[in-house]
Amino acid sequence: MNTKNIKLVLVSMLFLLTTNIIAQETVRVPLTNPGKPGVLKMGIINGSITVKGTSSKEVIIKGTKKEGDIRHGSRHKRKSSKKGLKRISNTSLEFSAEEFDNIVRVNSSPQGTTDFEIQVPRNFSLKISTINRGFILVENVNGSMDISNVNGKITLKDVSGSVSADALNKDIVVNFLKVTPNTAMAFSSLNGDIDVTFPKKIKADIKVKSDRGEIYTDFDLKAKPSKAKVTKGNSKRGNAYRVKVEKWIKGSINGGGPEFLFKNFNGDVIIRAN
Repeated sequence: MNTKNIKLVLVSMLFLLTTNIIAQETVRVPLTNPGKPGVLKMGIINGSITVKGTSSKEVIIKGTKKEGDIRHGSRHKRKSSKKGLKRISNTSLEFSAEEFDNIVRVNSSPQGTTDFEIQVPRNFSLKISTINRGFILVENVNGSMDISNVNGKITLKDVSGSVSADALNKDIVVNFLKVTPNTAMAFSSLNGDIDVTFPKKIKADIKVKSDRGEIYTDFDLKAKPSKAKVTKGNSKRGNAYRVKVEKWIKGSINGGGPEFLFKNFNGDVIIRAN
């Protein structure tokens, strides 16, 4: 190796050291029926997921492994006979993708933190989730979407179709261009705001509550009175009746339609018309 090549290698190594990216790989997944709707399914432990709808007739997956927080965990804080030895980092990037009949499944190693940027055809349904150290961002996709994030934010931009989304500790922000007619949807969070924008001409029955937050809308919501729920079941007191009154607000938009459910605990619920 000549001096020039050695310098280039050193510069590349220094660049990787100054960033937290330690491995990156892009794969292309052909579809059995290009041009027809498909489904992306993936669930990861650590990392972000970005999905963008494009004019492509295949699925393009870029995985980027980052220097995670795992190396700072308790197992590396223990004092032992390792003193004086050098730790060798695991810089390998491990994920797989398989396709069958336009269903693409992506699996990733739970070790470390891997972020994914995925391009799909615009007419694609999604079933995606992550747990730690990441957000979920979806843009310009039309389909049925089941999205879950435990410790990060969910953002859906310029999407069409239907959505079921839950985020435990962060916000959910959704902007619909179109919705699938006669299809129910659900949005839930524990410690973040739910902010959803719908086309102003949608028809829906709204069911919404937030235990410790506020509820806002600019739709002309025709509110309906909530009824107490009465149940009868076996208990220590015999077949006792149980009456429960919950703080649900129910109403109809543009004459009513499928149920759109919004459930929150520590955050606000915002339902916007566009």
